Amino acid sequence: MSTEAMKPLRVNRAPLSAQVQGYLLDLVKAETLQPGEQLPSENELAIQLGVSRSTLREALLNLEQEGVIVRKHGVGTFVASGYGQQLETGLERLESVLELAARQGLQTAVADLQTSQEPASAELAARFQISADTLVTRVSRVIVVRNKPVAYMVDVAPAFVLSPADLEASFNGSVLDLLRRKPDVHIAQAVADIMALNADDLMAAKLRVAPQQALLLLEETLFNDQCVAVEFSCNYFIPEYFRFHVVRR
Repeated sequence: MSTEAMKPLRVNRAPLSAQVQGYLLDLVKAETLQPGEQLPSENELAIQLGVSRSTLREALLNLEQEGVIVRKHGVGTFVASGYGQQLETGLERLESVLELAARQGLQTAVADLQTSQEPASAELAARFQISADTLVTRVSRVIVVRNKPVAYMVDVAPAFVLSPADLEASFNGSVLDLLRRKPDVHIAQAVADIMALNADDLMAAKLRVAPQQALLLLEETLFNDQCVAVEFSCNYFIPEYFRFHVVRR
């Protein structure tokens, strides 16, 4: 896209940063800005749109957190190469990433699978209503789609709910799916929180992204039919490949 295609924004009642965000998103959706294409520098883009750099940065931050753009430190800002092919789901729907991918015709793979057992921390003991000396099983892995890491997941559950032996047979990457198949667990509901954060060195290495790149963190606690927490997970997603929404009624 040539820089001449950018035009100053017309003023309306929406916050100016929201106008910038919406305008750039429309250009991406219309394919005026192509996946993988580099945007002009912040200074050039601010001048073309007739806004301050602080306003532009707020809009770009929101677009980055939504997975529309990717900012590479010292290189520039690019339209996300995976935009338009995101895995999308509603948080009101209890389904695994693997179910989500399968529903959208994508095949997943598991990489860097690690399992361990350890005594429950005070926080986990309180969460699961168990004593501090009770063993918990920790499972971490990277989910890969089309040879690209898209998520890093860490699940923890009491060892009497989930044991390393459970993972040896046919673990497909989803602890949720595994627990659903266990006749004595009875998953009834989940409570989830989602937030934006920047990748630390560990996340950057696991997901093969630059440190400080925007990620989405989904923290989720699974409850059985007795309203007892049986599993807790921290799921780190690359926004370029995921989009979550909530249906409110």
